[in-house]
Amino acid sequence: MDLDIAIDAREKVRNPTVKLNKKLAIAIAALTKSEKKPFEELVTQEPTNKLIAVHFGVGDQDDYNTICTYVKQFGQNKVMIYPVRNYAFIEFQTPQQSLQLIQSLQIFENIKYASLKYPNKERATMFFYTNQQELSGGGMCDIPNAMRQVNIPGLYLIHDFITPEYEKYILDLIDKQEWSKLKQRRVQHYGYEFIYGENTVNVNQPADKNIPAFLEDVRSKVSDLIKPQPEINQLTINEYLPGMGIPPHFDVHPPFHEKFVSISLLSGLVMSFKSFKGEEQHLYLPPRSCALFTGEVRYAWFHAIASRKIDKVEGETHFRSRRLSLTFRTIRNDLKCDCEYQFFCESQGYNPLTMKNKNPLLQEYLAKLNQIGIIQDNKVVPNKTQEEILLLEEQQQQLQQIPKATEVEKKYVYEIYDKIAPHFSSTRYKPWPKIEQFLKSLEPGSLVADVGCGNGKYLGSNPDIEIIGTDRSENLLKICKEKSDAFQVFSADSLRLPLKTEMFDAVISIAVIHHFSNKLLRQQAIRELLRICKSKGLVLIYVWAMEQEEKTFNEQDVFVPWNLQFKYEDEKVINQEVQQQFKIDDQKKTVVYKRYYHVFKQGEIEELLSDMPGFKIVNNYYDHANWVVVLQKD
Repeated sequence: MDLDIAIDAREKVRNPTVKLNKKLAIAIAALTKSEKKPFEELVTQEPTNKLIAVHFGVGDQDDYNTICTYVKQFGQNKVMIYPVRNYAFIEFQTPQQSLQLIQSLQIFENIKYASLKYPNKERATMFFYTNQQELSGGGMCDIPNAMRQVNIPGLYLIHDFITPEYEKYILDLIDKQEWSKLKQRRVQHYGYEFIYGENTVNVNQPADKNIPAFLEDVRSKVSDLIKPQPEINQLTINEYLPGMGIPPHFDVHPPFHEKFVSISLLSGLVMSFKSFKGEEQHLYLPPRSCALFTGEVRYAWFHAIASRKIDKVEGETHFRSRRLSLTFRTIRNDLKCDCEYQFFCESQGYNPLTMKNKNPLLQEYLAKLNQIGIIQDNKVVPNKTQEEILLLEEQQQQLQQIPKATEVEKKYVYEIYDKIAPHFSSTRYKPWPKIEQFLKSLEPGSLVADVGCGNGKYLGSNPDIEIIGTDRSENLLKICKEKSDAFQVFSADSLRLPLKTEMFDAVISIAVIHHFSNKLLRQQAIRELLRICKSKGLVLIYVWAMEQEEKTFNEQDVFVPWNLQFKYEDEKVINQEVQQQFKIDDQKKTVVYKRYYHVFKQGEIEELLSDMPGFKIVNNYYDHANWVVVLQKD
């Protein structure tokens, strides 16, 4: 009898149908866990032009190449694969193309699959129709979708600027030269050494080496491109391995002439651009291309490369590999610049040291543009409407002896954050270094309260301490719990915390106090932070600064627009089938909601604390467009 059971069990394992059913169960579990949606919502029986392919791999370049090779026979398509996920998203131009793929599959008990030969082994790959516009892929949807062409004033992208043969020729010779090692990458400097951090050169100290003779052809070609500007006399070669990037910056104005170029070798990647008006665009730079920077993009746009190993380009996955960039510049010895972008020009009053956090030249320029209607974007925060002014005046009259939230907090803070929670969370995924440093400086075993924890991005910052999070937004708290079952969070009012007095070794309040619409409520929220903190414990508070470059404010009490992308919004709202106070921006494909802020002037948070007893200020500073204080309770 026992032998019969063993034989039967062995046959079941050998049976391909049993194996496929087991794989199907794995596929369903992986999809639903990662996408946080039921399987029935993710897939459909009706033919569509979109498919989910479960490949049971690790989402690397081998998986991507194998799937792309297989599906291209059925028509033009885009494939999005997700690292450390065992599935991909495929979009054909028509449903007929995806139908042809499905009809070509093998079928076992309604399981449709293809046996694809991946480099390591042959694997069954299952395909399902889907109505989803995109998949999250464990965060891949948060990576900007770059374009192959963008409209940025002064930026020109020239494809195939050099040939593959010439690329190979100069690569071999570049690698034979001596590399200088930076903290994260290798560089070579010729003509003048580029000074990182300051983004300039010392014109009085030429480098030991001139531009190599083997690069003369490309140097001459670039010099022709930038005429009538003087010929190129400075070159920096940077090596980027997958995962490497550069922070947002622009080259200092005076040491360089207007035009410079960047040539990409070996691998393409996405470069991100942000203008002085707050506009953001993302451009894919393919191998052997030349990006020419002139005018506005040269003088008034920040450019950056995000530190990641993959990019998303027009809906497709692009894996990065080793890339070299050749940046050619012309040095100007007179150190004078008369460009029209004086708010970033050192020759015309801009000081990058003293104006890093507050740039009055830029604020004045943007205010003028906003006043005459040339720009209308999220860089300049609009003044209050008459309705908003009246609402603030009414709440001042309604204050009672026991502080409680007014209609301003309820309508323009609590309701809004519940509404925008998923979209807001997708933009708040990277902890700020100084806050992490604070949490990691605490003694092991410390108990910490994160009051206003949002999506919980700081709850896992230090595994040696215990953090409890509170927030008013139920939807943000749901996101916390989806991130980790270990996160301890609950809903609470910051003005009346349901926590024991002197319970915590430290308390943090990140970007919360500025959402209270009057001084009484701000002080009450701080009193609660101090109340729950132990004697000699620390309280860390961040509030938005009026003196910041990220946004420009004409007044302190403001209603800041949030552009909620259509994909996060109810279709009835987008189609204006329900009546609400919001604005539809069809061009940006967003619904515009407003959040209340009181932006703090320098020194105002200290003034707010001055008539409150029981603590001392042990540190104060500026960080990430916020004024910061660290308090120690008596």
